Amino acid sequence: MKSLHSNILKLMDSIINKIAANIHDFSVSDQAFTRCRKLNPTDLIKLILNMGAGSLNSEIFHAFPDVNSRMTVSAFEQQKAKLKPECIKEIMAELSQANDSLQLLDDRYLVVALDGSDFDQPFNPKSENIFQGKDGRRYCQIHVNALYDVLNKLYLDLVFQPRQKMNERDAALAMLKNLAQREKDFIVLMDRGYSSFNLIENCNRLKHCHYVIRTKAGYGAIKEIAGMSEQEYDIDLSCRVTSSHHYYVTHKDREKFLHLILHKKHHYKAIRSKNTKDWRWDFEGLCNVKFRVCKFRINPPGSADEWEVLITNLDRDEFPLARMKEIYHLR
Repeated sequence: MKSLHSNILKLMDSIINKIAANIHDFSVSDQAFTRCRKLNPTDLIKLILNMGAGSLNSEIFHAFPDVNSRMTVSAFEQQKAKLKPECIKEIMAELSQANDSLQLLDDRYLVVALDGSDFDQPFNPKSENIFQGKDGRRYCQIHVNALYDVLNKLYLDLVFQPRQKMNERDAALAMLKNLAQREKDFIVLMDRGYSSFNLIENCNRLKHCHYVIRTKAGYGAIKEIAGMSEQEYDIDLSCRVTSSHHYYVTHKDREKFLHLILHKKHHYKAIRSKNTKDWRWDFEGLCNVKFRVCKFRINPPGSADEWEVLITNLDRDEFPLARMKEIYHLR
């Protein structure tokens, strides 16, 4: 364990040194970091990454016990302001990608999970992150969308959004497209809020992407799924989806399970939450969205939440129904 810890620190040092050598790629201007300062780019980055919960004065004191090499809080703030946020993100990305001993499912699949959380900020009346709660009070709040490697316990990507304008599906799609660039097969686990035809079809067409999405089983579920009887299923579905309101109106009686994708320009029913609407459709006006549906019992018969339904594109022979239960449990 000590050896592993030492290797990670050496790897982190080499990445930081590489970033510092190309610091103008991660600074707000070409003039930044051109003069000799007590706090050079390498020490600045290490100080930021090593900071704990103490005050700035306390953290600087512990990082630089020699008073001659110690800088003031103001000097630290001025140096930090020269760095772009992408600097820290690049370090984290390189650290996660450089590890060649990552645990993979079946020695093939990276297993990741998507979720989001809200975080309060100090109130600023000019902030774009102002959010009005149900109690009428106004807050500064951001929504953080995270992509997490569940087997190796690593955060691989984050997307920050104002709470008032958050869109978890758009954030998920952006992170999955970034992950696919690694040229490594992965399985992404998603909860009910991510279930949408647009995200499913994007995942179907995204190279290296395998998904397991929890979806509703009864009221509010996809029509084909809502109509299933109370028994276990492992079937393939093809949902006919259109973005044309005219086509939907003229064909819905002949095509029983035709689905209309609603764009922002269309009017919505006020009773529908944003998580039941498809705000976005990236494909042709008429499309067959194909996926596998796994339905199985998770609680005793007659109890609340008796059935669980998963949407996936995983191969049935490689991941039979019994194994699908284990896969989602990893989340």
